[in-house]
Formats: sequence, C-alpha cells, structure tokens
Amino acid sequence: MFDNTQAADEGWVICECFGSEDGPWQMQRLDERFSTDGDAWLHVVQQAEEGSVYHSEALEFLRRNNPREHAAIRRFIVGGRSPSISGGDSQSL
Repeated sequence: MFDNTQAADEGWVICECFGSEDGPWQMQRLDERFSTDGDAWLHVVQQAEEGSVYHSEALEFLRRNNPREHAAIRRFIVGGRSPSISGGDSQSL
C-alpha cells in the first residue's frame, strides 16, 4: 500500500484535498525540487516506467481513489509532456 514516506523524500506527495472539485486525493509537488505539479507527475510516471513498484503503487492509488486526478496525469503525459514516452502512450498509466 502506498504511503508518502519516500514521496516526501523525493519532493512530492499525494495529499487529501477535502472539498476540491478536482477530487479528494491529488499528487502535488512538495518543494522546489519540482517547478510544477506536472514535473512531479512526470517524475512519478518515469520512475514507474523504469520498474519502480513504489511509483506504480502511487499511480494505482490515484486510479482507485481519484480517477479524475489519474486521468489528468494521463492527459498530461499522453499530451506529449514526456519525450521519453514513445508514441505518447504510457504503460504505467
């Protein structure tokens, strides 16, 4: 099960956002290591694609608990924000 211990060490977290129209759980940058939430999303997806179980579990947590946030990350990645994802399709999402 995903927890924020490693995520916080890397500069991002999944936090509960009560009442947000974007859903209850969101992946966000934690500090200046990432310029934007999108940069944190890209880091997590790239790590998952490289085989990190931890990062894959983070994405799976969002898929189960906030499909809206998971879909936003998928649109961001598929939209060409990542040059390392061939054909615009991410296997980890």
